[in-house]
Amino acid sequence: MQHEGAMTEASASSARRIVIVGSDLAAWMAAAALARAVPPGDWSIIVVADEPETDPAPCDNADATLPHTKSSHLALEMDEDAVVTRTGGTFTYGIALSGWADPAAAWFQPFGDVGATLGHVPFHHIVMRLRHEGLPLRLANYSLAALAAQAGRFARPGRDPRSVLSTCQYGLHLDCTRFAGTLRSQARFAGVTTVPGPLVKVERRGDGSIAAVISGDGTRIEGDLFLDCTGTAARLSSGNGQGAWQDWSAWLPCDRFLSARVETQHAPLPYSLAAAHSAGWIRHLPLCGESQLTCFYRSDVLGDADAAEMLRESAGHSELREVRSGGARFGRRTAPWEGNCLALGPAAALIDPVAITNLHLLRASIDNLLRLLPGDRNAGVEAREYNRLSGLQFNHARDFAVLHYKLNGRHGETMWDACRAMSVPETLDYKLRSYESRGRIALYDEEPLDEASWLNLFDEHGVRPRRYSSLVEGFETAELKAHVERVREIMLNELRRMPMHSEYLARLQAPAHTQ
Repeated sequence: MQHEGAMTEASASSARRIVIVGSDLAAWMAAAALARAVPPGDWSIIVVADEPETDPAPCDNADATLPHTKSSHLALEMDEDAVVTRTGGTFTYGIALSGWADPAAAWFQPFGDVGATLGHVPFHHIVMRLRHEGLPLRLANYSLAALAAQAGRFARPGRDPRSVLSTCQYGLHLDCTRFAGTLRSQARFAGVTTVPGPLVKVERRGDGSIAAVISGDGTRIEGDLFLDCTGTAARLSSGNGQGAWQDWSAWLPCDRFLSARVETQHAPLPYSLAAAHSAGWIRHLPLCGESQLTCFYRSDVLGDADAAEMLRESAGHSELREVRSGGARFGRRTAPWEGNCLALGPAAALIDPVAITNLHLLRASIDNLLRLLPGDRNAGVEAREYNRLSGLQFNHARDFAVLHYKLNGRHGETMWDACRAMSVPETLDYKLRSYESRGRIALYDEEPLDEASWLNLFDEHGVRPRRYSSLVEGFETAELKAHVERVREIMLNELRRMPMHSEYLARLQAPAHTQ
């Protein structure tokens, strides 16, 4: 049978095969990246387009990226403006959070730098010293990204490191289904073979490795390396006890989700919203002309019917479309690459999206694979290194999400009281104690979040270090006050020159930008 994009028998026989099973964003991002990176004479790439799973992951429809993730578009030679316009996406300067630190409090988690150093003194130590002097300063008020987000403005950072605009970083809000379709077209154009699903059988050898997969029309596809992109079902990885699943529900308590699309006439804002409620939180993710709303909740505290009503209220009782629900199984596979099978995306790890890291981790996992793609069929060394790197990345992303729950200020609510009392992973406990001691962020290898993100998270939850840097004592209070005032004035002046986010998007969608 000749399938779409199929190669000749001669080329197929001389090249080793990467078989990707799945039809979601993870499958097509991996296919497109591999098609560009690997020599066609060495590897052939086949996608078995398995049917979408019946128990979807919470962020399959739409998600947000960290600033780092946009580099994946460049690696795939994709124009970022085209990605945004084709997917109905928007830009984002961070995430607004309400009800976490306190039921009545709201704050902003910006991308990019906060403030500016004075000599060798970090900005947050200047703020700590001035607070000690009685000034009620807030870190996010000295972030251009936070100021621009609240004003509904957007501009790309530019290349001049001397410009205050360079302190701004941004991510993307993406319709994942549309983005997967764009990557699918690119992968096919690059020569990726596609075989229609569904997957009906996995053939294994005596050592547990995969020999072949069988599709719905009876086609048998052999391979040298298999990528499991079947979502939380992990249909290739789960059947052989591959890398036991670490359940993180002790730290990330929301175990169900309910999501829907809502049409909106409002101009999309350049940030998402995470609004905490008594048994979890609701995410508002703006796209062009609509919003993706997702309610995350703990099922033994909040029933499905109550969650649905909460989502309707959050939508202003607008019509809900594309309603989906399912389990939110946060955790990771201890060994995503074992034998000749490698799990990607939700098959490998799923982090509570308050950390905004799932798309970043997918991109990072594909980058790791490209760097470690084995030169022969014995990939034991490469697999161990891949699992080491992935484990660090997954765990650090988990810690960032966990800290939101650990430091919550919602008292008298079952779930949140338990979260404040819980013991946290050792890596996070050390980071917390280090910051409490002297305002230092202990950054580990393979951290997906930068120092400024951790600083702002600690600060907005009211964690105040016992000491500030002795270097700040070399300045008079008046000098420090003049510095923070100058930083804010420069940012406000730049803010006035930035276009509205809606205007920026409209220019991208003009005919001159249509591709």
